[in-house]
Amino acid sequence: MNKAKILHLVIDLSDFGGAEMTLLRYLSQTEAAADHHSVLTLKAIKPGPSVGADIMALGIPVHSIGISGVKSMLTALPHLVQEIKKQRPDVLSAWLYYPSLLAALLRPFLPNRPRLVWNIRSLPFVTFKHKPARWIAQRVLAILSHFQSVQIVSNSEASRQAHGAIGFRTSPKTWAVIPNAVDTKRYAPNRAARAAIRAELALSDTIIVIGAVGRNVPEKGYPDLFTAFEALRDDLPAALSEKLHLMIAGRNVTPDDPSIKELLAKSRLPAERLHLLGPRQDIPDVLNAMDMFVMPSRSESFPNVLAEAMAVGLPAIATDVGDCRVVLNDDRFIATPDLLARRMATMLSLSSQERESIGLNNRTRVEELYTESKMTAAFDAVFQPAAAMPSLK
Repeated sequence: MNKAKILHLVIDLSDFGGAEMTLLRYLSQTEAAADHHSVLTLKAIKPGPSVGADIMALGIPVHSIGISGVKSMLTALPHLVQEIKKQRPDVLSAWLYYPSLLAALLRPFLPNRPRLVWNIRSLPFVTFKHKPARWIAQRVLAILSHFQSVQIVSNSEASRQAHGAIGFRTSPKTWAVIPNAVDTKRYAPNRAARAAIRAELALSDTIIVIGAVGRNVPEKGYPDLFTAFEALRDDLPAALSEKLHLMIAGRNVTPDDPSIKELLAKSRLPAERLHLLGPRQDIPDVLNAMDMFVMPSRSESFPNVLAEAMAVGLPAIATDVGDCRVVLNDDRFIATPDLLARRMATMLSLSSQERESIGLNNRTRVEELYTESKMTAAFDAVFQPAAAMPSLK
């Protein structure tokens, strides 16, 4: 059976964003992907390591329009239409809101009217005042979802429900939920990595490291984490409190970032107990250096880093946002922001053997539910529904 030809429309492949990494993982797991998949990026791929470079290394054709802003987007539209026409895809797969809106608006001008797939990887967290363009794009897509034949894919049930609340069509035939996958070979317990990172940061084996990973944006809830960690240290016996250190890795999580400076100015936490690492390329190793993982997010869809921390074998605590409750599957360690300190105290009240057992159970859950093979099969069923159907012979 001939497989459908799929063109993936993305904004940028120069970084390692969650949506782009999902596309890379899917393509890397797809047999002979170069035969029926190609990628069209709106922005040029910058030199150096990137998702775009990794996709091209797979042999996947990657084309760029080379836009640099809204004005250049307007002038590049004819080029974009011509490039899509040249590719003649059977399926136009758009990743995130703006590519999805472009795909929907351009489809009537394409000769073979490709089937549309919108890949929506977040919750509609923004307000009109905060990000008016994205807010408008979300509402326009919500309207179009009722008038165009489109398959929508999200990475969480929470995302489907939240988009339904702002008007998206969310019927089972229209909307598919495909959880993200974790590379459980890369994200795995590693004692050597733990020792190396702890040596780098001068952390002895007696120190208990509570950690988080994620860029410094309001959605990630770092003010709540600082407040909770401070309350936790105040409430514990001094002998235990003095062993606690807080470690955070992520873009703009540095002492000289303005918002972090503000948090530090308000905090009573000793500087030597804080490790603000900024962006790291060795996140699996950083996770291994932790004893407990905390996700204080105020908004999530599918919590990638929570699943990655679980795959490393960490006991974990998460706020009740997105699909965190589903992924963690342990209500003892689901919290609201004001309960984070209490949940951390509960975890610390357990023996080290009990925490290790929780971590091992977390890894087993990820290995059973959030594998790359499961995600790939689910995407194949969306992109290649005819090929996914069982033979009737």
